[in-house]
Amino acid sequence: MKLFFILFLLFLIEGTVLPHVLPLQTGDHFEIVPAFVMVAVLLIAFFANVRWGMRYAILFGLLNDIVNTSVIGVYAFSMGLSLYLTYLLSKWVNLNLMTALALSAFGVLLCQIEVYLIYLMIGVTTQPVTAFLIWRLPPTLVLNIIFTLIFYFPFWHFLSGMDEEDVR
Repeated sequence: MKLFFILFLLFLIEGTVLPHVLPLQTGDHFEIVPAFVMVAVLLIAFFANVRWGMRYAILFGLLNDIVNTSVIGVYAFSMGLSLYLTYLLSKWVNLNLMTALALSAFGVLLCQIEVYLIYLMIGVTTQPVTAFLIWRLPPTLVLNIIFTLIFYFPFWHFLSGMDEEDVR
């Protein structure tokens, strides 16, 4: 239950606290999307259990769809697929802070691109690709890389102290 509550707390921080602390959007430019839950489920997949990381990714993706978006399933699908593909890449490297940081950034990048492309295909967004690549991706990656740097060691110690039963 501790792991679920940590993820739920991160979900709440993404949607309620962070918009009041950081300017997540300024007019037509500079858009930041916090993906703290995505970073956490990636770390769960890397250091604890990929099956539970996937379950949490889909669960919190669906929760994000229900609470924050108008289309159900986009974030659930994107977070699950991004986690799986990033986890496959992690099998090719020795996981340490730098590789986990790079893989987390890749996972967040992949998830954001998937969500954008799905929304673009179904007509939910009209944001041009260049605006997405210039005004949304770089600030989003910077914020989530900073979060990963802060969150990595405490969460890694937390996960390493858990056994298989605790992850559930």
